[in-house]
Amino acid sequence: MPEYQWKLTIIERNLLLSNWINLIPEAQERMLQEADELMAMLPLCDKQRLLASLETIHYHTQAELHQKIQQILGSQMELYAA
Repeated sequence: MPEYQWKLTIIERNLLLSNWINLIPEAQERMLQEADELMAMLPLCDKQRLLASLETIHYHTQAELHQKIQQILGSQMELYAA
């Protein structure tokens, strides 16, 4: 199992909408930070799955976190366009 896999598993579980809405705002922010940091080391298939999770919760977040998700999604889309 790749070293990043345990972190990816935790983040994906917390990004499920049913779990996301139960996290306190500080935990939500931390999950987004962890997801952003993890993007650099993920293979494409895992990265796409994580991006899909972020897109799912994108409209179910507070304004501050909504902006952070948009930033993560935007930076990853720039990488695909290059």
